[in-house]
Amino acid sequence: MTDERLGVVMVHGIRSGPEVWDPLCRLIAQDEKLVFAEPLQFRYATGVRRLHPLRAFPTIDTVADSFKEYLATEAGEFTRLMLVTHSQGGLVAQRFLARALADGEGRRLARIRRMVMLACPNNGSELLLSLRRNVLGLGHPQERDLRPLNDQVNATLRTVLRDVVHATAVSDRTCPILVSAYAGESDRVVRAVSAQSVFPDSAALPGDHSTILKAKDAGHRTFTTLRRLLLTVPDAAPEHAPEATRTPAELPSDQRTVTNTFSGGRAYGPVIQGDTVHVSLPFVPPFETPPAGLDADRIGNDDASENGHNDQEA
Repeated sequence: MTDERLGVVMVHGIRSGPEVWDPLCRLIAQDEKLVFAEPLQFRYATGVRRLHPLRAFPTIDTVADSFKEYLATEAGEFTRLMLVTHSQGGLVAQRFLARALADGEGRRLARIRRMVMLACPNNGSELLLSLRRNVLGLGHPQERDLRPLNDQVNATLRTVLRDVVHATAVSDRTCPILVSAYAGESDRVVRAVSAQSVFPDSAALPGDHSTILKAKDAGHRTFTTLRRLLLTVPDAAPEHAPEATRTPAELPSDQRTVTNTFSGGRAYGPVIQGDTVHVSLPFVPPFETPPAGLDADRIGNDDASENGHNDQEA
């Protein structure tokens, strides 16, 4: 008997907590068609200045590692998962995915069938940047990732797009997951250009940065959208890797490996930043005489030109 349950893991944003999901959780519990969906609310430390000398707010990387353990333990019994994030929670989920893929754990991500991001600052948030620094405190580890043009956030986004959104099969370094990105129609904290970013499946929902979550009834569009996505979560993950993701030992003997070695990327990924790709090249045996229709004298002249001995003057 297959387990039809779906763990719906919810990740809140900065200066927030799991309680922001209560309105949506109540509506999910009241919907007879969503009995298979079980909300799980992940909590992490966040807030404003911390005055305790022995405590500090965790970085996004640390929160991502905590999220990894949460999925393994609290959500460990589910064979299917759907991630729902708000604001900075989307950065946490993306960082978790990128770090897992970098560690070669792509196959463990296969039970995550969908990720929904609400008002995620994929390209940062410019609103009240200087005031935000003063309120949260200089050097706040989470606020740094909310700034526009953050290098690590951009690198994470590239990894998620390449190895998750555009992935075609499950492997150690890739895992296809359906990703939907939504902006708040009236959100001035995270503009639509940042919330939607370059994700192919993106749209907007009514509300600002906080009210996008405050679904008062079953007709609220955030809930109706979430409901549609819950009902269309795939039952199974892709299983068979296409030829382009196979290792050299799995390739036919008449194929060759072409490697971009300029910057030394990972093996068996797309050719981006020095990665490796396998392509089919037909075997062409050497020939002693020119093929039909090819002038042997012309070949000799071309060779001479390349060696700098062309007798013909300009």
